[in-house]
Amino acid sequence: MPNTIPTAGILSLATYIPRAFHDADYIAANSDTPADIIRTKLGWYQKTVPGPGDGTVAMGIKAARKALYYSGLDPKDIDLVIWSGEEVKEFRNWPVGPKIQKDLGLHKAWSFDMQQRCGTTLVAFKLARDMIRSDDKLNNILVVSGYRNSDLIHYPNSRVRWMYYLAAGGAACVIQRNCPKNEILDGHCISDGSFAWDVYVPSGGSAAPMTVQDLQEDRQYLDVMDPVGMKDRLERLSLSNWMLCIDRVLEKCGYQRSDVDYLATLLVKRSAHDYLVNQLGIDPEQTRYLAEFGHHGQNDQILSLELALEEDRLTDGDLVLMISAGIGYAWNATALRWGPVQ
Repeated sequence: MPNTIPTAGILSLATYIPRAFHDADYIAANSDTPADIIRTKLGWYQKTVPGPGDGTVAMGIKAARKALYYSGLDPKDIDLVIWSGEEVKEFRNWPVGPKIQKDLGLHKAWSFDMQQRCGTTLVAFKLARDMIRSDDKLNNILVVSGYRNSDLIHYPNSRVRWMYYLAAGGAACVIQRNCPKNEILDGHCISDGSFAWDVYVPSGGSAAPMTVQDLQEDRQYLDVMDPVGMKDRLERLSLSNWMLCIDRVLEKCGYQRSDVDYLATLLVKRSAHDYLVNQLGIDPEQTRYLAEFGHHGQNDQILSLELALEEDRLTDGDLVLMISAGIGYAWNATALRWGPVQ
C-alpha cells in the first residue's frame, strides 16, 4: 500500500549578509582578549555587523524576497509565514509575521512568531514539516529569520568573550508540501532548564525596567551570571547532548553517523567544531566553518547550505545533518536528504 503521508522539503533558500564587519584586531582593541586568541583558540577572525537599514526584521525580509524569487512561487501561493528570528528587533513587542506578509504581499497567508534563541530555525523546520503532515491546507510555508544580537555584546565584559562572535544577517527558506527535492526527514530537540538563569540582559524587562544608572553600568547588554559554573556544566553536557540529538534523529530516519555526507552547523569555537567533525567521521570539506561571518544565530544552518552550494560541497542524494544550540539551553538536530526525492 503506498505511503499517503505527505513529505516536506526545502524548495528554496537565501541569506542576506551585511557588508560591515568587526575583525579580530578591532575586537581586541576594544576588549582584553588578544587578536591571536580570537583567531586561534576561539577560531574565527571576523564577524558581520549591521549597517544603515540593517534592522533585524529588515534583514530577514531582504532574505525572504530572494527565497521567494528563487522558489518561482507567486506571493498568493504562500499559506503560512513563520518568523524564527530574534527578539532583538526594530521595536519591542512588535509582531513580525504580519509585517512580512504586508511587505511581500502575502495576502492569503497567516503567520506567527516563535523563539528558541539560536535554535529557532531548526525548530521551525520540524514544526513546518509536522504541520504540513497534519494540515492538508498547508502547501507552502515561508520561514524567515533576522539576527543582530551583535548589539547585545559589550566587548569590555570578559564574561561574554565566548559570545564576541554574535553577528548580524538575515535568512529565509520556502518549505513545500511534497517538495520534489531536499526532503526534511525528521528532527530531534533537547532543552535543559538548569541553564535558564545563566545568560540574559539584566535590565530592560518587567522585573528590572531600564534606568539611567543601568545604562551607565552597561546593564543593557548580555551578561553571564555564573561564568565558572556555566562553563563547567556546558563542558560536561553540551557536546554529549548534541551527539544524543544527532544519534536520535539519525535513528529516527534509519541512518547512523557514518551515513552523514554534510554537516550544516552553527559557528562554535574551533575545538568543539573539530570534535563534532571527528565524531561523525567526516572530512573538513564536508562542512563549512563560518570563520569570516561570525555566528548568525539561527541563520547559520541556511548560510552553511548556501555556501555549500556555492562551493560545490553538496551532491544530490547527500544526507545533510543540521545542528543548532541556543542559550537557555537547547540543542537541536535535523536530517535532510539533499537533491531530488527518489
